[in-house]
Amino acid sequence: MRSITRRLAAAALACLAATAFSAHAQGDWPARPIRIIVPAPAGGPFDRTIRPLAQHLSQTLKQPVVVDNRPSAGNIVGTQAGATAAPDGYTLTMTGMLNTIAQGLYDNVPFDIVKDFEHVGAIGEGPQWLVVRSDAGIATFQDLVQQAKREPGKINYASSGAGSTGHLVMEQLQRAAGVQLTHVPYKGGAPALQDVLAGVVSVIVIPSNAALAPVQAGKLKVLAVSSGKRSANAPQVPTFAELGYPQLTVSSWIGLSAPKGTPAPIVQKLNTALKTAMSDAALLKQLEFEGLVPLSTTPEQYARMVRSDTERWGQLVRSLNLKAN
Repeated sequence: MRSITRRLAAAALACLAATAFSAHAQGDWPARPIRIIVPAPAGGPFDRTIRPLAQHLSQTLKQPVVVDNRPSAGNIVGTQAGATAAPDGYTLTMTGMLNTIAQGLYDNVPFDIVKDFEHVGAIGEGPQWLVVRSDAGIATFQDLVQQAKREPGKINYASSGAGSTGHLVMEQLQRAAGVQLTHVPYKGGAPALQDVLAGVVSVIVIPSNAALAPVQAGKLKVLAVSSGKRSANAPQVPTFAELGYPQLTVSSWIGLSAPKGTPAPIVQKLNTALKTAMSDAALLKQLEFEGLVPLSTTPEQYARMVRSDTERWGQLVRSLNLKAN
C-alpha cells in the first residue's frame, strides 16, 4: 500500500511540475524565432502576402518571424509539416480554402484540416469573377445561361485544374442554372487565362486581381462576382446572389493556424498580434494588390470558417466523384 501511495504521490508531483513548466513556458513565449510555413512557392501571391505579415508580427512579438516555403500539390506537404510540428507556438502554417478542398479531393491526406490544428485567425478573403472574352457574344450572365440552354455542352470554360476553385464554382453554377458546359482543365491559372484571352476558350472563373487588368483593357467582360457585396473595382457588375444564385457566394480565404495542442493563451496572443498587423497600412496595401479584403476574426470564428468550407466542398467533390491523385 505504501508503495502504491508513493507512486501516486510521485505521479501527482510530476503532473504539477509539468503544469508549472508549461505555465512558465507560456509566460516566456515567445523566447525564440517563430516560423510560418507557407505551402506555396516563394514569390507567389501567398508568399507575397505572408512576408509583410511576418515582418509586422516580428515587431509586435519582439522575435524574428521567418517564412518557410514548402510548395506542393494541394498544399499538402507544407500543411502536414505544420500539423505535425511541436505545439509550442513556434510553428504556424498558412492555411486556407485550398486546404478545405484538398481534404476531399485527395485520398489519404495525412492530416485533418479541421481537427489537427488550433486555428489562430483569418487574414483575408478574395472573390472570384466570372468573366468571358469580350468578343464572345455574351453580354450578360443571362446571355450565358440562355446560350448554354440552347446549345448544351457547346460553351467551353477553362479552369486551373480539376478541383480548383474556378472548376467547383462552375460546377455549382451548372447545377443551379440547369445548364451544361464543357470543362477544359489547365495546369495552372496563367495558361488557362492565356487561352481565354487568345480565344481558345470563352469562359473562366478567376480571382479578381487576375481578371482586373484584362477587364480594364477591354479584353474580358465580367458577368458576375462571387462576393457577398459588389466589387469596388466593378460596381456595375451584380453578385451571384443578386442574380438569384446565393449558393455561388464564394470567397477564397487564407489565415494562420498552429498545431493541435498549442496552449490557448499562446493562440490568443498570436490572434491579438495578427489583428494588430491587420491595421498596418503596408500590409493592407499588399492585400489589396493580391485581391484580398482584410479579415479580422477570433480563433473560434476562423475555426468555423475552416469547418464550414471543408463540409461544403467535401460534399460537392464527393457528388462529382472528383479525385486529384
